[in-house]
Amino acid sequence: MDSRQFFSELYKHGGVCAADGTGGFMTYKQLRERMEQNAQILTRLGFGKSNSKGQQLLAVDVSLGFRVVPVYLAALLLNITLIPVDPLRNPALSDKILRWTKAELYITDSSLDSLGKILPGSLPGTIPSHRQELSEVAVVLYTSGTTGRPKGVMLTYGNIWSNLRSILDYFTLTPKDRLYLFRPLTYASAFTGELLPALYKGAAVYFKPGDINPIGTMKSLARDGITALGVTPTVAAAFARFRSRYDFSGLRYLILSGECLSAAHAEQITAAFPAAGIWNAYGLTEASPRISCLTEAGAVIRKKGCVGRPLAGVKVKVADSQGRPVPEGQEGILYAAGPNIMKGYYGDPEATARKITDGWLCTGDRAVIREGEIYVLGRSDFLLIRGGINMDPSEIESELTRIPQIREALVFGETSEGRTRVHAWITCDSGAEIPQIRSTIIRTIRDSRLWPDVIEIKQELPKTASGKLIRPINP
Repeated sequence: MDSRQFFSELYKHGGVCAADGTGGFMTYKQLRERMEQNAQILTRLGFGKSNSKGQQLLAVDVSLGFRVVPVYLAALLLNITLIPVDPLRNPALSDKILRWTKAELYITDSSLDSLGKILPGSLPGTIPSHRQELSEVAVVLYTSGTTGRPKGVMLTYGNIWSNLRSILDYFTLTPKDRLYLFRPLTYASAFTGELLPALYKGAAVYFKPGDINPIGTMKSLARDGITALGVTPTVAAAFARFRSRYDFSGLRYLILSGECLSAAHAEQITAAFPAAGIWNAYGLTEASPRISCLTEAGAVIRKKGCVGRPLAGVKVKVADSQGRPVPEGQEGILYAAGPNIMKGYYGDPEATARKITDGWLCTGDRAVIREGEIYVLGRSDFLLIRGGINMDPSEIESELTRIPQIREALVFGETSEGRTRVHAWITCDSGAEIPQIRSTIIRTIRDSRLWPDVIEIKQELPKTASGKLIRPINP
C-alpha cells in the first residue's frame, strides 16, 4: 500500500462520501474536485513536494468536520505534514500545539467554503518553511505521555499506509457501509483506523458534530443507517443502556478501543448489539495506531482482556523491567515493532530514545501472550486513560495548583470494572469547600479532560522523607 494505490482506489468511487448528520454532505466526485483545487491553491502558496530540506507544516482545525477531508487529502498528495488541532473540544491544548509548532498556515472555519475548498484570499502570502525533521512525516498527532507536556507523534507515510493495509485485512467495508466517526481526527484511531479505510473502500463517513450529545449520536446511529462505529468500551456501554429506545440492528461492526474492555462491559455491549461483530482493538498513537484486533465472534466474552493476534507485519514481545523477553504465558511489559511504529516525537529526540530501543516501541502496558494472542492487563506507569483520552497526572496537578485556594495537589487513577476515575487529593486554605473548588475548576480550567472525577481535601499529602509526593496506585 502506498499513496498511489490509495488515490487510485479513491477515484473509483461514487455516491456520498461524507455527511454531518444535519443535512450537509459531500459526494466522492465533490471530494476529488476540491482535493485537486486545494492542491493547486497550496502549490501556488509555496507548498510542494518534500525535498532535501524536509517538509512544510499545515495546521488544521478538525472541529470543522468533513470540510477538512479535501484539505487532508491535498496535503497527502503534496507531501505536506498535517498537524490537526481541536479548539472546540480541547482549546488549551490546541493553543499550546500551535504555539509550540509555530505553524505558518492554520486552516480554520474562515479558510474553507461549505465543502472544504480553501479560500485563497483568507490565507497569508508567506511561503512556509521546510523542516528537516518532518521529512516523510504525514501527520503529527499530539498525545499526553508520561511527562506533563504532550508529545507530538510523527507518523510517516510508510507508517500510515502499512497500518492501513493491515487494517483492511479484517475491516472489510463496502460502498454500502456507513461509518460513524465518533472521535475527532486528532486521534490516530479516527484517521488511520476509520477514515482512511472507509475512503479506500468507498463507504460513507458520518462525522459527529462537535456540539452533539450522546443522545444525538444514538439517534444518528438509528436514523442514518450506520453500519460501522468505533468507540471506547465506556461509550459503547453507555449506548447499550438505551437499546430499548433506539434501533441499532443495522450496525455490522462495533470496534472497541482506547481502554481496557472489562467483562461487565463486554456482556452489556454484546447483549445490546446482537447483530454486530464486536471487536476489541488494541494500539496506541505511536503505532499508527493499530497493533492487534480481536475479531473472532463472541471472543470478547470468552477471552477477557484479549486483543487478538498482531496485525500483518507487526511483531510483539513481552519483556521484564530490564527489557529481557519473558516466556509465553508470563506477565511483563508489551513491546511492538514493525513498519507502523512512529518516526519519533517531534522536537524531542530524548523522549524518542526512551520510548524506542532497537526498533522496539515500549507500549507501557502490562500484558501476557497466550497461544499467540495478546492479553492486555493494564498500564505499567502512571499515565491515566479515561474514556480513551490520555492524561498525565502532573498535567492535572499543574492546573489545579493554579487555583488560589489550592496549595498542593496529588492526582491518581482508580480503575474498577473497566472504568477509570480520576481522583485529586488537595490541601487548601482554611475554609475552602469542595463545591466551591469544583465550581472554580470548571470555570477556570478550559480543558475539560483535566477535570477530576473525585476531589478530597486532605490535611496533608503523603510524602517521602525528601518531600516527594507518594502517588497511590489504583487504591
